[in-house]
Amino acid sequence: MSQQVINLPEVDKVRITVLVDNTIDLLLPSGGAVERYPLGPAWQDSLGEVPNPWESAVAEHGYSTLIQVTQGDRSATLMYDTGVSAYGLLKNMDALGADAREIRAVTISHGHPDHSMGLLGLVDRLGSRSLPLVLHPDAFLERRVILPDGHQLNYPAPRRSDFRAEDIEVIEEVGPSMLVDGMALVSGEIRRTSSFETGNPYHHAHREHGWEPDPLISDDQCVIINLRGKGLVIVTGCGHSGIINTLRNAQELTGIQNVHALVGGFHLTGSLMAPLIPQTVSMIREIGPQYVMPGHCTGWSACHQLAATMPEAFVASSVGTTLELT
Repeated sequence: MSQQVINLPEVDKVRITVLVDNTIDLLLPSGGAVERYPLGPAWQDSLGEVPNPWESAVAEHGYSTLIQVTQGDRSATLMYDTGVSAYGLLKNMDALGADAREIRAVTISHGHPDHSMGLLGLVDRLGSRSLPLVLHPDAFLERRVILPDGHQLNYPAPRRSDFRAEDIEVIEEVGPSMLVDGMALVSGEIRRTSSFETGNPYHHAHREHGWEPDPLISDDQCVIINLRGKGLVIVTGCGHSGIINTLRNAQELTGIQNVHALVGGFHLTGSLMAPLIPQTVSMIREIGPQYVMPGHCTGWSACHQLAATMPEAFVASSVGTTLELT
């Protein structure tokens, strides 16, 4: 059964800035639509002192982006994911000169700590500001991964109680949501249509009746923007839904087939996901985005195969990188 098509208005410009990612490379060159972190003093502290530029930003195992959209004389900024720690998120915001007062909305791709644990730091930085926070209800679930050898990883989750005393409007939404004056679309749950992206069998969630398998991680969602004359700009957190499912779902939601840019985590790292890489890369190439900027959990092998297969489209991700699309 197909989804109802959402009329997603066109915007004139999209700027996606990577605030938190697994890697930072201060020597990557800028060029074309890509602006890199400036090697040199980018900010001053409260005493007017310029810190050591090599210490200005940090890499952490997490993901966060600022997405600025412009439509005519209107412009708005959305934060997508908040990284793994308040320290990393706020330090990098300062290093990049990102002003929290400009953020109009926050959305979380899913509840895993590497995407949500910087949230309280952001709330403290924002102060008493009314701000919508959009996330799937399952983002609040306690989770764990049980590996075949029995090793267990526990995943803390954000808590509703953390926001009750703050001026944050928590919007729990399973379906699509429009943000920043309708200029950006949060996908909501992503339909699973590909035959090979079947989820993570090691993943579990604690629900009403205790621990149970949660291979699909249904709270996984992306941000979709319609760039005038170019097509869709899609930003993912981890892509637990499968990056091909994510792309197809965005096309189906909007009725727009052309994908101009794909940015974020594609979750193709590790032995469980490695067999999916060749087919995933082949299908991304077939869809044909002009820009592909994989980061975070995409993994070394998948990044290198994407770079080899789509050298003109591939952009290496790094903390402080901005992709500006007009």
